[in-house]
Amino acid sequence: MDSWLNMMLLCGLLLIASLQTTNAFRFRRSNSKSHLETNVHSLQDHYKTRGTEWVSKSVFVSHLNQLNSKASCTCQALLLERMLNFYEELFKDMQSEHKDERNNPQYVMNEVKKLRQNYIVEHKVWKELQEINSLKVKNGTIRGGALNDFLMVFERAYTEKHKQV
Repeated sequence: MDSWLNMMLLCGLLLIASLQTTNAFRFRRSNSKSHLETNVHSLQDHYKTRGTEWVSKSVFVSHLNQLNSKASCTCQALLLERMLNFYEELFKDMQSEHKDERNNPQYVMNEVKKLRQNYIVEHKVWKELQEINSLKVKNGTIRGGALNDFLMVFERAYTEKHKQV
């Protein structure tokens, strides 16, 4: 009988502990999320970006949609693609300087080009990064569209870094 009672007490304590942890985590997260949404909505009201005329002025939604359809691209692969791009340009530049066939970097440049064909996804990501980097914060249309996209981008970024592995 004692072991049965001990087992029931242990199960009850585990249940209570797990519920407290879950509720405490959810309460903090939802409270923080609610506070964030309230602040963003307040900014949208202030900058008058909540109207239907702003629906077509999204800045990042197309990039978010592409995240769902793209193959995985790692930071390492992106860096390697950029390095290979540098070498391709380097050898192209060297080729224009060398008239001597023995020192011609043509073969090396061709090998780099072939290898870069394996990094097409990373090259596309690089182009998107350049596009995002070129956005002007002071542009009112971009500012309004980005403000309206913020909660979607924030949620996706949060989810991406907090996925359970």
